[in-house]
Amino acid sequence: MLEFIKQYITTVLVALTIMSVAFLIFWVIFEKKLSNRKIQLSKRAGWSQIKGEIGATFLSFIGGTAFIIVILSFKDIGLTKFYVDAGKYGLWYEVLTVFIMLVVSDTWFYWSHRAMHHQSIYKYVHALHHKSLDVNPYTSSSFHIIESLWLTVWVLPLVMIMPISMTVLGITQVIGTFNNLKSHLGYELFPKFFSLPPFNMLVNATNHSLHHTQYNGNYGLFFRFWDIFCGTELNSTESTFNEIHQRENASIIDNSKYRTLIIDKLIKETPDTVSVFFKPEDKAFYNYRAGQYITLKVKIGNKTYHRCFSLSSSPNIDDFLRITVKLKGEVSHYFFNTAKTSDKVESLLPVGDFTFNPSTTVQKHYVMVAGGSGITPLYSMILQMLRFEPKSKVTLLYSNRKEENIIFKKELNQLADQFPQFEYKDFISGINRIGKNDLNKDHNTYYYICGPKSLKDGITQHLKDLNISKSHIHIEHFADGYTPWFGLLEGRKTKQIGSLVN
Repeated sequence: MLEFIKQYITTVLVALTIMSVAFLIFWVIFEKKLSNRKIQLSKRAGWSQIKGEIGATFLSFIGGTAFIIVILSFKDIGLTKFYVDAGKYGLWYEVLTVFIMLVVSDTWFYWSHRAMHHQSIYKYVHALHHKSLDVNPYTSSSFHIIESLWLTVWVLPLVMIMPISMTVLGITQVIGTFNNLKSHLGYELFPKFFSLPPFNMLVNATNHSLHHTQYNGNYGLFFRFWDIFCGTELNSTESTFNEIHQRENASIIDNSKYRTLIIDKLIKETPDTVSVFFKPEDKAFYNYRAGQYITLKVKIGNKTYHRCFSLSSSPNIDDFLRITVKLKGEVSHYFFNTAKTSDKVESLLPVGDFTFNPSTTVQKHYVMVAGGSGITPLYSMILQMLRFEPKSKVTLLYSNRKEENIIFKKELNQLADQFPQFEYKDFISGINRIGKNDLNKDHNTYYYICGPKSLKDGITQHLKDLNISKSHIHIEHFADGYTPWFGLLEGRKTKQIGSLVN
């Protein structure tokens, strides 16, 4: 127990020192000089997030330290093949074992990481790490205690079957620590030539930052191999890396503080859906792109809830900010049943990667596939497409359980009458469903999909069967926020929103 306490205190102090130095350098001292290398141009990592990450670090290192003690105990009783004399089997063997440990670590991490994104596991374990959307050095150790154990357990069977020196173990730990810090730095430090072989096979900071905002992709630790081989690499990885290196005079928006929104109007769209119109005190709220979302902080009774909602209003068209909420949890019931005009809530500025920017010179075919409340970001995009990209054709395939649940039905019919380039089709459960024949095979067609998982999975499979390019498919993913176990780490059940170009 004494050894555990000493090891734990040492490990935590060293980790916090390294993270604090990195944060001081990149996020404080050289923040302005390195603005072009900041991956996310919206700064969301404030003190509230960092405080939670430090708290999670203290807990995660309990598991990590316990595992180190187990490994050393196994060594003392001769159950491992650790040896102290570095070079016992020659220098090349030492180099080889470092390489083997990195490859095994990367493989174990990829498949374990991908498994932790399964819906039955995610919200209880890995969602704690994903509470950090804007990664920073303190995010690098913000893990659930179970995750910190699971991601390192591969070491034990390896050292029981293969001779590994304590020096090699130390080297791989150092490499792992700084690789983890690099991936969560929030700044892209790799030079531009790292986009060329063989350097482009390394996971860069952009790669992992996109994982935190888009969730279902970029699972690798050191290398891109498994993501490429399994088709889980996000399409925007390379383009974002290149875009960062082309920036000049980037402006970072401070989005770490909540700002006031006043409820201006409430309209019930369906028997279980309400549109909430906001009047922002800060005009910066209007600087958003179609498809983005806002993060609300709503106080209901003695509890404060954090929820993310896609904006159903459309920039440069609507002179209001609007979310359209379907009854599900505490916050949606508040807006539907209790909220009234002049009530105030707090919000972060709009963000999100599931977006659309129109171009008057472009001529494409957009197929928008929505299910239920998934229409909200797509409705915002459709207005942009019809108003500011008139040469393009837009088709909406909209699925609902009942006809009375169709959100914006009147508005959609009016758009279909007003714009000849817009086609709108309803699909009702038990009557008809969106099938492969409803999807366009033309390779100039671009798909935007938002709705229940079953809908997204089915449409994605149809598009795969039709050999539609992944770069033409855009999917919005919603992930449940962290649900703490036994109150060990107090958290809020937060709806997280990310987008995936699949």
